[in-house]
Amino acid sequence: MYTVWNTEIYCRVNDIYTYYSFFNKLVNEYDYNAKDLWLYLDRIKTFEAVEDMSFLIRELCDYANMMNQLSSKYDKYPRHFLTTHKIACRNYNRMKKEFSEELFKKRINKQYECSFGDYIFIYPDSTQDIKDEATMQNNCVASYIDKVIDGECHILFLRKRNKPDESLVTIEVRNNHIVQARRRFNDDVTAEDQKTIDAFNKKFANKEDKAA
Repeated sequence: MYTVWNTEIYCRVNDIYTYYSFFNKLVNEYDYNAKDLWLYLDRIKTFEAVEDMSFLIRELCDYANMMNQLSSKYDKYPRHFLTTHKIACRNYNRMKKEFSEELFKKRINKQYECSFGDYIFIYPDSTQDIKDEATMQNNCVASYIDKVIDGECHILFLRKRNKPDESLVTIEVRNNHIVQARRRFNDDVTAEDQKTIDAFNKKFANKEDKAA
């Protein structure tokens, strides 16, 4: 009993040490707000049914470490953390890849930048812009950078005119036609989004891709 009791105490003390060690790392190294972080961990523990708080904070620290290396624009407090962390792990190696900015810039086609009502289409200026989009949208658009460089497609960002820096819909264009459009977590677009997409396709129908 003495040995078992000591083992249980050791494990509990170790868990507490682990928790505060990673908590402090998130605050001091990744600029998390201590109060917001505490409330976030408590909410995720409750709504995602995580019983081991030490496990949860280690996973969050791992997520912050990966995302911080790829883009400063990541969501520090994702609503669905466990799903977001899985997506981040899947995309991490893809997004670490270095690409030729010179080749990418040759593919940039600013003719696609246009606006319809409250929406604007933005062409990324660099491969990092696409990595930022992947991070903010929690999707795999970074894996399309090679396709852009190879001339297979274009990637555009559909955003609200009054919020041009806020990710909304990630767009894939082939042969002057939008073939794929997804919101965050690859959710479907709204009816309003679709009207704008249809207007884009109508505008560029039968036009030649000048960057092809």
